[in-house]
Amino acid sequence: MRGSRAGESRAMRIAGLTVGPLAENCWIVGVAPRCAIVDPGAESERIFREVEARGLAPERILLTHGHVDHIAHCAQVAGRYGIGLWAHAADLPYLERPQWPELEALLGARPCPAPERLLADEEIVAVAGLELTVLHTPGHTPGGICLAHAPSRTVLVGDTIFAGSVGRTDLPGGDWSALERSIRTRLFALEGDWILLPGHGPETTLEAERTGNPFVGERARFAPG
Repeated sequence: MRGSRAGESRAMRIAGLTVGPLAENCWIVGVAPRCAIVDPGAESERIFREVEARGLAPERILLTHGHVDHIAHCAQVAGRYGIGLWAHAADLPYLERPQWPELEALLGARPCPAPERLLADEEIVAVAGLELTVLHTPGHTPGGICLAHAPSRTVLVGDTIFAGSVGRTDLPGGDWSALERSIRTRLFALEGDWILLPGHGPETTLEAERTGNPFVGERARFAPG
């Protein structure tokens, strides 16, 4: 996939909030006042304040994967705005069954609504004024996805890759070989440089991770078990 030239770039991100005890990044994306809320994992009241202070109109919840720290407040957000959520079918078990009861209690989680749409690899979805390409990137979870916005050369990468790290594969459903393959064949295959908006930690760039990521970069030194 090619991104647009710099002169054709159009913003995707409206805001980002780091929420909850696991410092999860909830992203608000779209062409204002339309927006989608990505991974509302905690502190829904903060999300509401951000959305409403900006005069935004949420249209959908988008999930990069189904771990509880990314989905715990889907019910609150869906109920507030009367919107549905989109996710990948392979992560439905995470949405349907409690994973870690103690963490769910800590996050104030409610049962996650059933997705109104299941996303497929390489599907182009239109939401909140954006066209996003779905990249299925299993490894951290079986149904992990990234969402690429070519005009702004920006990718929502969830917990697939971070600045200087990668998603854990030692949790149920994790698979290091699948994660490495996802990163190398899906993300690193994107042409040129892109902004990466991860599920935890600071944003990074594709070029920085191609060259310097210690797990999957050109000079990789580690391989998680």
